[in-house]
Formats: sequence, C-alpha cells, structure tokens
Amino acid sequence: MIPYDDFGGRGPVLHFSHPNAYTPRSFRRFLSLLARRHHVIAAHHRPLWYLSPGAPGVPGPETFTDWNLIADDLLRFLDQERLEGIIGVGHSLGAVATMKAALREPERFRSLVLIEPVLLPSAVLDAARANPKGATELPFVLAALRRRDRWPDRQSAFDRYREKEVFAAFPDETLWDYVHEGMHADPATGEVVLSFPREWEAAFYGHPPLDVWEDVPRLTHPTLAVRGGESDTLFPDAWALWQNLQPAATFVELSDVGHMLTLEASEEVAAVIGHWFEDQEASFSLTPPQRS
Repeated sequence: MIPYDDFGGRGPVLHFSHPNAYTPRSFRRFLSLLARRHHVIAAHHRPLWYLSPGAPGVPGPETFTDWNLIADDLLRFLDQERLEGIIGVGHSLGAVATMKAALREPERFRSLVLIEPVLLPSAVLDAARANPKGATELPFVLAALRRRDRWPDRQSAFDRYREKEVFAAFPDETLWDYVHEGMHADPATGEVVLSFPREWEAAFYGHPPLDVWEDVPRLTHPTLAVRGGESDTLFPDAWALWQNLQPAATFVELSDVGHMLTLEASEEVAAVIGHWFEDQEASFSLTPPQRS
C-alpha cells in the first residue's frame, strides 16, 4: 500500500502532491487551510516509503532517471483508494507529477492547481539531454548530497535552519512544521534525521523532467497556475511561455515570495486557491446544461 496522510476536512477530495525534499506533513498549515472546504489527502512520494511498513519496495535513487515514475505512483495511489474526479494540487515536483498523471488519465481529475512546477528553460533541458552525466554533477546536485541530514535534537536543527537564507522567509510556525514533520528519530543514535533522503533529493535534481514543454499544451483541465515572484525555479521566461502554451489557464503571481511559497505565505496561497475554486463553482453553476 502506498502510504499517505489524511488532513481531514469535508467536501470534494483534494490531493496534494508534495515537493522534492519535503514530507506532506511539513505543509500542515497550508493544507489545514485547504481542508476548510475540501477533504485533503497527500500520498507520499517513493523516497519516503521506507518509513512505512507494508509500503512497496523501490529501487534505490542511483537507478532513478525519470520523473514520469512519480506520476505512475500517483495513479497507482488513486487506483488503490478508488478515487477519480479529484482536485489535483501539486507543488514543484508534485505539480509536474500531477500534470503528467492528469494527461495520462484525465478522468481522474476535475481540476488542477499547479504551484511552481519545475518547467526549466529549454536550453537547460537540451543540455541535460546532451550530457546526462554532467547534469548529475552540477553544483546544486552535489550540494544536496553533502547536505547535513542529522542533528542531536530538533531544537538544534531549528536553530541552525533559522540562520539559513533558504529558510529566512519561513515563519517560525512553518519552519517548526518542517523540523517536526520532516525528520524522524533514529533509535540507534537518538539523533533526528531528515526523512527525505538527500540521495533522493539529488537524484531528482540531477534528472530534471525533460518533456514538460511537450506536456503543457496538452492540458485541458481547468487549471490554476501559481508562481512566486522571487522564484529561483520557475523563471519569468518560462512563466511567459507557459501562458502562451496554455492560454485557458488562470495565472497568478504572488510578489515577495519564492519557490517555497506554500510555506512562506501559507494563508496567501490558500486564499488564492480558495478564490479560484469559488470562481470555478460560480462558472459551473452559470453554465446551462448541454443537450445530448
């Protein structure tokens, strides 16, 4: 059984597909806001399955080359839970997986919310195709492999993260969620350890999704696209190209937030999504029934 978290709530089922290097419960605050009007669930990506007895076994990160596997896993999860017609919300890696799953089995989804999907510039993707090994040796990939992944206790981890620029925009509440929910205790040493293995984090970075620009124009579901104005992942040129390729989607850019906007500004992102859902429901109710 593919493990998942259930955040409760009443209403249509909303599935959240989480980013690389994070666990679903790290987004507790953001997802609790969405649960005010939806039943929110979040399947674990395969790098986290080792923590759940009874979860499927998977090959190690050294064999990983294709983000389509994560879309496959999402569809397996929807089969497992007998779900269709859901709202698919994804962030970063999770947005790409949700998009690909919706293209493969469109009846599974009623609408999509794609937050900061990894739509890299075509020149970057061409370079990765031409030199796959070179992509795995980029500085940020090697930095992920060297990332400190254990601490004597959670307070020590929080104090160190609080000093880091990458977490500077996280409120204390969401940073604590990351520390509490993104780590687990190592019974052998008494330390706390990052639950999302750094080797998997690096594997995703080193094998970016190469076919995303072929996927985007094929999306026909009602789609909300969300970008952080300070993003270091979804660049302005890619954002503009996305708008050209999927003109029927709704595009919202939030200022003063970056790639991890769901943790930096949980309330603001949830409000944007909530307003869009309200508009979708109003449009649906005003649309006259079609004659067969």
